[in-house]
Amino acid sequence: MACWYWKIFSKILHGHEIFGQENIPDSGPALILYYHGAIPVDYFYLVADTFLTKKRTIHSVIDKFLCKVPGVASLLKVFHCEPGSRDSCVAILRDGHILAISPGGMYEAQLGDNMYKVMWRARDGFAKVVKEAGGSVPIIPVFTQNVREAYKSFNFGVTRPFWTWFYEKTRIPLVPVYGNFPVKLRTFIGSATMYPSTASIEEIRSASLEALENLIKTHQKSPGNTWRALAERVI
Repeated sequence: MACWYWKIFSKILHGHEIFGQENIPDSGPALILYYHGAIPVDYFYLVADTFLTKKRTIHSVIDKFLCKVPGVASLLKVFHCEPGSRDSCVAILRDGHILAISPGGMYEAQLGDNMYKVMWRARDGFAKVVKEAGGSVPIIPVFTQNVREAYKSFNFGVTRPFWTWFYEKTRIPLVPVYGNFPVKLRTFIGSATMYPSTASIEEIRSASLEALENLIKTHQKSPGNTWRALAERVI
C-alpha cells in the first residue's frame, strides 16, 4: 500500500518517470549510489517502483538521526532502512540483496544547492564494502533531474557559512528546507559497473564518483531553475 501511494503521488505531483529500470538486476546483489536531494522524495519513488515492478526491496543505509524521529520506526523497519555498519552492509550484499547508499548523505542534502555538485568529501566506505563483499557486485549510479528544484535547502548567501559550521560541529540536520514544488522529476538509472577483485578502494571510489557526475552532467542543466523545471511538466 505504501508503494502504491508513493507511485500515484509521484505521478500526480511530479509527473515522475524512471529511465533505465533494466539496469537494476532482477536477482542477485547490487549497490545503488544516488545523489541526495534536500528531501530525497525521488529515492522513495525509486524504492516503490522497484518493489512494484521487480518485487525486490531495496535495503537502504540512512542517517541515524532519522531513527530518532517519532512515528517512523515501523516504516523504516518494513523497508529495511538502517544506519548500517560496514559488516551489516557486506552481509546484505552477500545475501543477494540490493543495497542503496548516498555517500554524500545528510551533508549533501543539507549543504548542496542547484549546482548539483556531488559532495562525497573523502568518504569511501561503500568501496570498502564492495571489496569485502567479494568485489563481484555491480555498482549502479542514480540521479534524479530537478530534485533540487522540488525541495530547496535554505543554505545560500550569508547563511551558508553558519549552516556549514553548524552541521560539521553537531551533525544535526537543521538547515531549513522549503518547496514541495510540482516540478518535473526524471530518475535516471545508470549502467552497472563491476570491478575486478584487484581494483583498489580508491579506484572503485573514483570511478563510481565519475559515473555519477557524468550522469548528472548528461541529464541536468546547471544551475537548476525552478521555473524551467515547472515548465517541463507541460513542454
